[in-house]
Amino acid sequence: MGLAFRGADAGSCANAALPAGRMSSTEEINLMSQTRTLIVIADGAHARFFLHDGPGKGLEPLNAEEMEGDTPAGRDIMSDAPGRSFSSHGPGRSAMEPPTDPRDQVESEFRGSVADNIERLMKKKNAERLIVAADPRSLGELRKTLPDRLHDKITATLDKDLTNIPDNDLPKHFEDVLAV
Repeated sequence: MGLAFRGADAGSCANAALPAGRMSSTEEINLMSQTRTLIVIADGAHARFFLHDGPGKGLEPLNAEEMEGDTPAGRDIMSDAPGRSFSSHGPGRSAMEPPTDPRDQVESEFRGSVADNIERLMKKKNAERLIVAADPRSLGELRKTLPDRLHDKITATLDKDLTNIPDNDLPKHFEDVLAV
């Protein structure tokens, strides 16, 4: 059931009888304030989580849930030198490159951990909605990694890296998708 905002004079008819199944403005606001939203801000190496309990309630940081990935430089993940192979024709040799960037692999594993944590927090915090803000690459991977049952709970996504934005500056980034 979608909630509809009614005009400013809707509350002035408090004593008027409402059609069956309709709620008063006060009941709608109370219902909206009970909708809990989990907000995830992530990239390939960091993830921050916030709760939003309704209009005007701001964002509650879940500092204990913050995640920090260990993404060392590619040179620190790989062996000292790439392997070498002999050419199939002639005496030439060439260096072999790994099929994937090791750093990408570490970041992908971190994003998988973030998806697991999102699922856990949605249950633990009784969140009904999910908003994800991440750099485009992380956002795409998180969409693929999240279980299908959470896809229905996603109400908005922002393809922005907000991981380095201070908590007090975050609400303005969500103005278009959330009544902070």
